[in-house]
Amino acid sequence: MKKIFTIGIATIVCVYVFYIYSQPLPSSFATVPINNINSKIWEEDLSLFMISSDEAFSILQTPYQKLLSFRQKNTSYAYIIVSGKNKEYRGQPAEKDVKDTRLLQIGNPVIVTYAKKISVAKNPVEDAEQLVYQTIETKTEGIPIIPAPTIFELKKGDCTEHAVATIALLRALHIPARAVVGMIAAREYAGKKNVFVFHMWAEAYYNNTWMLVDATRPGKKKTNIYIALAYHSLETEMPLEFLEAMACIQNLKVTYLSE
Repeated sequence: MKKIFTIGIATIVCVYVFYIYSQPLPSSFATVPINNINSKIWEEDLSLFMISSDEAFSILQTPYQKLLSFRQKNTSYAYIIVSGKNKEYRGQPAEKDVKDTRLLQIGNPVIVTYAKKISVAKNPVEDAEQLVYQTIETKTEGIPIIPAPTIFELKKGDCTEHAVATIALLRALHIPARAVVGMIAAREYAGKKNVFVFHMWAEAYYNNTWMLVDATRPGKKKTNIYIALAYHSLETEMPLEFLEAMACIQNLKVTYLSE
């Protein structure tokens, strides 16, 4: 009887957590104002930012983000970064960038069928981005990440579903790809102007270089408006690094430093 009661409570908790994280993020949670912004940010290829907080946090060195400096004073933490193509990045794909996971299911017939559509493409990375954008017909908002085959069947999702679906296709074609959790700059979001918005996208290694892949906006990218906070393992719906990145956004201050 005690075991049945415990299972019942656990089930209720899981359902509640799923409900909470399936709701759209409040704009106050999902956005960070960009201080000192001017119109140059939408035109330049590289942008200089200071990212600070009164709580400890980390910033990634990525193919599209270069860490210049870090400063800690008492309980204040600040990073200076350059966003945009990082020509000094030398990181190579790891085994985890091609492995299958419970969320990707790259051997699933649905994924295999969609992957075949772009298997002979001149640039399968760009084609995967376009295919996912066109397939996900209903653009939604919400946190839980669902498995890639389900995404293609439901044809709905937000940035997380776009990223997962794209990575599933690429790994099915043996192209290394990984998920990035962070923020993207927006002129306006949920009634707020000039803010960074919680976002998820992908990086793919193709023709000996890393490409920023964002199926929510296929085509040429303004890579300087992305800030990466963590890589998502895609092992579970809400791993620690994913939740930490989400929580981190609430406490960040972003200042645009480019002249």
